[in-house]
Amino acid sequence: MKRSEIIDRLMKEHKISKSCALEIVNLLFDEIVNLSVEGGRLDIRGFGSFKLKRMNGRFIKNPKSGVEMFIEQRYTITFKPSENLIKELNEKG
Repeated sequence: MKRSEIIDRLMKEHKISKSCALEIVNLLFDEIVNLSVEGGRLDIRGFGSFKLKRMNGRFIKNPKSGVEMFIEQRYTITFKPSENLIKELNEKG
């Protein structure tokens, strides 16, 4: 599902304007990014949580050329689904 599809669905199901739906979607994504940058955590009950995770630097080897190189420390966002979401997915699947 694309961002535009989420906006369209919000508009239809809640009978709100496109600008209002766009603002809601943007606010949600902005909060996920802002909390992650600050090192925080965003919990959405019944859905899951987003958290900032630090990946340590490490050496890797290119399997084709055999050249070893170092990847610097970096950050990524992880998502952990809630037990309710996992249960619902397993029941439908």
